[in-house]
Amino acid sequence: MKNFLKAGFSAAIAMPILLSTVATPAIAQESNNTIRVMHMHADPHNRDPRLAMFETCGEKFGYEIEEIFIPYAQYEVLLPVQLASNNPPEIYGTWPGGRVQFQAENGKIVNLGENWDAVKDEIWPGVQSVATEPDGNVYSVPYSMLPTTFWYNRTVFQEHGIEVPETWDALLAAAEKLDAAGVTPFALGAQGGWEPLFWFDYFVLRTAGSDFRKRLMVGDESYLDPKVIHAMELWSVLVKRGYFNDNISSAGWREMGKKIISGDAAMELMGPWTAGLFKDAGQVATVDYGIFPFPVIDENIPSATEGAVESYALSGGGQNVEGAMKVLTCITDVKVQTQFAADLQELAANRHVSKDVYETPEAKAFIQTYYDMLDDPFHQNLELAAHPGVTEVAKREFPRFLAFPDQFMDVLKVLEERRLDLHGDN
Repeated sequence: MKNFLKAGFSAAIAMPILLSTVATPAIAQESNNTIRVMHMHADPHNRDPRLAMFETCGEKFGYEIEEIFIPYAQYEVLLPVQLASNNPPEIYGTWPGGRVQFQAENGKIVNLGENWDAVKDEIWPGVQSVATEPDGNVYSVPYSMLPTTFWYNRTVFQEHGIEVPETWDALLAAAEKLDAAGVTPFALGAQGGWEPLFWFDYFVLRTAGSDFRKRLMVGDESYLDPKVIHAMELWSVLVKRGYFNDNISSAGWREMGKKIISGDAAMELMGPWTAGLFKDAGQVATVDYGIFPFPVIDENIPSATEGAVESYALSGGGQNVEGAMKVLTCITDVKVQTQFAADLQELAANRHVSKDVYETPEAKAFIQTYYDMLDDPFHQNLELAAHPGVTEVAKREFPRFLAFPDQFMDVLKVLEERRLDLHGDN
């Protein structure tokens, strides 16, 4: 891969004044023939395959790609600063859902309109739905997806005679059996605040269904609706029975994975990025560990998948807006997406990418499970789907619920107050 042009940003990060200055200095463009892409991926493993998509498409249309890197920890703080500058990057990384909606409300993102219509059929239908915002418009181009599943220790399951649970009753029975044997059924952390949100998402999806969950995420349903209360009641059963580990607040996703690897816990609900922990520990997919979808709770509720969809958007600024639109929509091309999937071994958003490009043992082991899940509606996880104001409350309040499960109504009341503040009484 050729060397990308780089815009210096480390100095800006080191200057606290950047966050409080009204007129923010823009990052200068190298030339009129460059398109700047802002992203948050530091390590080459994640950075290079993403930028390679833009390099391929840039070469197709005669543009150089200039990267602007902002570390993940600062990205969401500094993104609006850059978008508010007088020369923002043409393209920036984001996620469909609450963040894109917020940017659309503030005029810092471009409606893709007919440009999206020309390429959308290349994308998995469920991902198309995620990319379509409540106003019916699409503002960002999805390029990858990360389904959330249960990850489990196969040895622990085998030692205790447990089959992969496909129903809520089977999951409860497995948890009871593991707990009686001194094994923590479920590993969970809340260090980042986002880890418990996967559980809330799936309880709502499995008991209230896709349509209700969509409306809840955009502020059109109440967190005090009986459907949400029922979902929390089911979750509280697991918490009250002690089926989660201690010290949840101090554990993050890495600690969760390590508990599964060691056998201290049997299962966790997590995204595909956790596979690296198992690989680094010398674990073999389908031998030492496996995955399975969140079990059915109500057989009358159609299945749905929760996870994360990653995307890129246009700011509407910079010197090459028209060229940036061409380059951005180009990353949906099946050849571009195939190379991305082959390089990163991450699920591509283009539905025509062959399963054969997933060649690592981990990818080979689980690709069919993921593809089967993609036949169902796909939902952006709460952290990314809801308004950022709701997300921050959820990341604070759900960890509180895990410590005090009897107080889940208080948690829902706080969420509902925030929803009303942001969306009004719908």
